[in-house]
Amino acid sequence: MRMYEGLFLIDNAHANMEWDTVVKHIQDILQKNGAEVLKTEKWGEKKLAYKVNGHKRGTYLIIHFNAKNTVLVTIKRDFQLSDYIIRSLIVKDDKIEDVSQIGIIEGPPEKEAEKIPEIPAIELLEESVEPVKATEGV
Repeated sequence: MRMYEGLFLIDNAHANMEWDTVVKHIQDILQKNGAEVLKTEKWGEKKLAYKVNGHKRGTYLIIHFNAKNTVLVTIKRDFQLSDYIIRSLIVKDDKIEDVSQIGIIEGPPEKEAEKIPEIPAIELLEESVEPVKATEGV
């Protein structure tokens, strides 16, 4: 299973009246296709830069989930058929996977800073430059 991040633009009429139903609907689509929902976060209502399917405003929802890459096509199709969702974007979430594999750094930050090597000083060459004399009649 891979980790994905889904960003959804929700119709404002549905989001304002029945937010919990909309979120449950999206989570049900994911779970129906074998995905595991990890985190759900509401980003809020925003004015859109241009009309999207006739909508001037929308509410954003972001969901992190684990799923097999073989079911992603089915998940995307189900989201396109939903009446609640105006647009959706699903991307592979490498950033969170990398952070989970790093682990915790031990020791205070001062000691970590001491490990950084110092950059040697650069000596500047000083050249002697003779002033240019202005010539008359130019």
